[in-house]
Amino acid sequence: MDFNIGIEDVGVAVLQELWSKVAFQAMDIVTETRDVVLGKDSLQEFSRSISELSTLLRALDAKRVESAMGLESTKAALETLNSQLREAGKIIKGYKSGSCLRLLLHLNSIRLQMQNLSKEIATTISSFQLVNLDMSLKLKTMINQIINNLRSIEFRSTVAIETLAFEIENSISQHSRNQENAMNLLQKIAEAVGARADASLVLNELALLEQEKEEMEDQKKQAEALQLAQLIQLLYSTKMVTRPQNEEISMYHQQYPFNSFICPLCNEMMTDPVAISCGHSFERKAIQDCFNRGERNCPTCGEELPSLVLTPNVVLRSSIDEWKLRDLDFKFQAAVSGINSNDHSRQNEALENMQILIETPRYAVKVAEGGLIPKLVELLKYKRLNSSATLKCLYYLAKHCDDHKEVIVEAGVGRRIVKQIYRGEKGLDAIAVLLELSKTETLRDKIGATEDLIPLLVSLLHNDNPDVSQKAQGTLQNLSSNTSFVIEMAEAGHFQPFVAHFNQGFSFSFSFFLV
Repeated sequence: MDFNIGIEDVGVAVLQELWSKVAFQAMDIVTETRDVVLGKDSLQEFSRSISELSTLLRALDAKRVESAMGLESTKAALETLNSQLREAGKIIKGYKSGSCLRLLLHLNSIRLQMQNLSKEIATTISSFQLVNLDMSLKLKTMINQIINNLRSIEFRSTVAIETLAFEIENSISQHSRNQENAMNLLQKIAEAVGARADASLVLNELALLEQEKEEMEDQKKQAEALQLAQLIQLLYSTKMVTRPQNEEISMYHQQYPFNSFICPLCNEMMTDPVAISCGHSFERKAIQDCFNRGERNCPTCGEELPSLVLTPNVVLRSSIDEWKLRDLDFKFQAAVSGINSNDHSRQNEALENMQILIETPRYAVKVAEGGLIPKLVELLKYKRLNSSATLKCLYYLAKHCDDHKEVIVEAGVGRRIVKQIYRGEKGLDAIAVLLELSKTETLRDKIGATEDLIPLLVSLLHNDNPDVSQKAQGTLQNLSSNTSFVIEMAEAGHFQPFVAHFNQGFSFSFSFFLV
């Protein structure tokens, strides 16, 4: 018996140590957040909640929680919370220790990480069920406030910061070397981080970027290393510091995609790169055509080739594919930033890009999980914005994200679509959204209940555009699973569903036939 008690005491002691670790992690986050500059307001709001969590942890003890939850459950929850706080601390430290340029470029993805972490931490705290413990009303109120605050925090940046991030991304994607543009960007970056736009800032950023670039190269993360090389080039374009001669040569060979990714024969990015015997690479078709014309020398170095064997350059192809994917990710981040801005011209440009990106399921999922659906639905009310692009985004969200269809409906997309079509806008993209949403049986009642929607759909059955009428017919067919909607269709002059239900033995109120 004494041995068993000893085992329990050891278990509680381990739990108490873990409890202390969590409290330490919380205080570490509070300390690290004090002198953050970018994203300061959101992070400090997060820090206040974590500080209150630390106070709460000191007011309680592991043994009381363990007695209510059990040893294993308490340990598992503490380990999860410790891991989440450690990850949050790691992100916040990255805010302070890394390059400001790189931070600005990745601000959207970092904010999303913190947003998700904040909600996950709130969920973990809830799992302790602390409010069920015997404690003061003040502590119970504190627990609820911590959980609610962590769930509701919105990690946002100012419009100026979002615009700056967009300008940086745009500059490196175009490989701009314009000194005036680079200096203007540097001035804005300096203002954003509370520094002076001088050589000292440039040198400090260069040192950080070079270090981060080496780390990415060591980890074989070529796309990340490429991005850092582009940021380094942007800083050297200010002409505030001189690039060492050996770096000039190195950077010349790193100006992707204009060198390594572009075939010197066809001047296009390679999709099937192959190497010839001297080591130079070309697009397969381009070099094959060259050989077919009788050429026996390398088009790049002029060396006579002992063999015309073409060897697939797997490493180069992998780098190109990785670069393309990262380039799309940059465009996606810029599009999200543009949609969230209050600048209509930026929003329109972002919507144009997003409607293409979101055709890929992984970007549709990112948009949905990033909480952007209500914003997209809201944009439909603005006549100055590209409603066609917005609707295409919503269509692909409905197509690729079954779990988020209800969010689209709850955001009021039906009402927005009705208003749009009644004010004379083309209905094809709008009806495509409704058709895709109505394929989910559990959403049909909410969709069909939208005021004036069914009469509108009936009116579109004879639209001049056969695609519109066909999609309207499909949507009505899906909604006809609800008898009250069938009656409304008949009242609007569309009797086919009513007749079909009647023939199948469905009963209707006699009052309908007296109308």
